[in-house]
Amino acid sequence: MKKFRIEKEHQRMKISQYLREVQNYSGRSLRNVEVFLNGKQVRLTKKLPSHGNLRVVEKKKGTDIKPIKLPLDIIFEDEDILVVNKEPFLLTHPTQKKADFTLANGIVNHFLEKYGEVRVPRFYNRLDMNTSGLIIIAKNSFAQAFLQNFSIFEKKYLAIVNGIIDDKEIVRINEELAKDEEKHKIQDLENENLKPEIEKVNFGEMKKYDEMEKIENNLTIENKDNKIEENTDFNSKNTKDNLNLKNKNDFNNEILEKNGINKIVIERRIFRDGDNLERIIDERGQYAKTAIKVLKTYPKKNVTLVECELFTGRTHQIRVHLKSIGHTIVGDELYGNGLNKELGINRQFLHAYKVKFTHPAIKKEVELEIPIFSDMKEFLEK
Repeated sequence: MKKFRIEKEHQRMKISQYLREVQNYSGRSLRNVEVFLNGKQVRLTKKLPSHGNLRVVEKKKGTDIKPIKLPLDIIFEDEDILVVNKEPFLLTHPTQKKADFTLANGIVNHFLEKYGEVRVPRFYNRLDMNTSGLIIIAKNSFAQAFLQNFSIFEKKYLAIVNGIIDDKEIVRINEELAKDEEKHKIQDLENENLKPEIEKVNFGEMKKYDEMEKIENNLTIENKDNKIEENTDFNSKNTKDNLNLKNKNDFNNEILEKNGINKIVIERRIFRDGDNLERIIDERGQYAKTAIKVLKTYPKKNVTLVECELFTGRTHQIRVHLKSIGHTIVGDELYGNGLNKELGINRQFLHAYKVKFTHPAIKKEVELEIPIFSDMKEFLEK
C-alpha cells in the first residue's frame, strides 16, 4: 500500500495520469490496483482536488511456488525491496525438472512469515545456479515496474579466470577486439531492443548513464523494519548495521583498492545456435557489452582475479565473453575446464558482489557490496 499527499500543482490531473507521470507507476501496474481518495474508493479516471490524500492498494496476487523455509542471507530489506546473497548450487526459480528448494521457495516462505500471506517473488535479476551473489527482489508490482522502467542498474561480478592477464596480454586482447569491432557494433538501438546509455531517473529526468552524479543526499531508517526515509546515510557504519549491509572484508579492501592495471571492454554479439545450451560469439547474435578490469594475478596458480561489469543482460554473457578472449572462468563446466575437487574447484568461480539501483520509493541511488564468496577466497589464498 502506498500513500501520497496531493499537492495543489496536481489539481485536475486524472489519478491515472498522476500515478504514471508523478509517481512513476507503469500502465501495467495500474491494472492491478485500487485507489482511495480521502478514504473513499474512486476510479483511476477521477480528477484530483487541490489537496487531500491518495491511497493505492495492490490487489493480492497468488503464486503456485511452494513456501519452503531456507536460510536466507538478507543484505537489505524494506517494504519495497529485498536483496539477498544467493549461495552457489541454488536455483533462483523453479523449473520443470526442479520445483522445490529454490531461492524462490525460500523467498515465498520469508514473505509468509513476515506478512502472514503468500506473495509473488518478483526477481529483478537472476543468477546461474552455480553463481553466487546479490539478487534483487521487488516486493510489489509498483517496485517491479519502477526498477524495470525508471531505475539505473549497475551490477558487477568477481571472477577467477584461467591464465594470467598482464599488461602484454591486455594489449593482445584489445588488438584482437579492435579487429572485429565493426561486425559487432550496434547498428540500430531500437532493433537491438536496447536502452541507449541514457537512463530515466528521478521522475523521468534524462541524464547520461556514464555521467550520473553520485547522489550524496543521505537516506535514514524510520523504524526497525528498515523503512527508508530521506536523510539516511547509507555510508555510515550504524546504518550499514541497521540495513544488515555487510562491510567489505579485508580481502575486498586489499584487492579492490588496487583498481586493476587496465580495462578490457568486450562488445561481441552472443548467439544461441538452435537448442544448444552453449552460446557462441557470432554476428547473427544479440549485441552484448562487458567491461573487464584486472584486479590481481596469481602466477603460481596461473589464474587472474577480475571484475566484470555488465552493460547488457544476455544469458551466459560473462562466461561467453571471457571464453572469447581466451580466459575461461575457473570451474566452468560448459565453457571452461570444469571442476577439480582436489584443488577446491567445486563450481564456476563467479560471484555477483556489487549492485547499484534507484530506490522506487525515494528515487535515490542505493549501492550494496558484499565480500567475495568464501570458496573463491579460500582457493586464492591457500
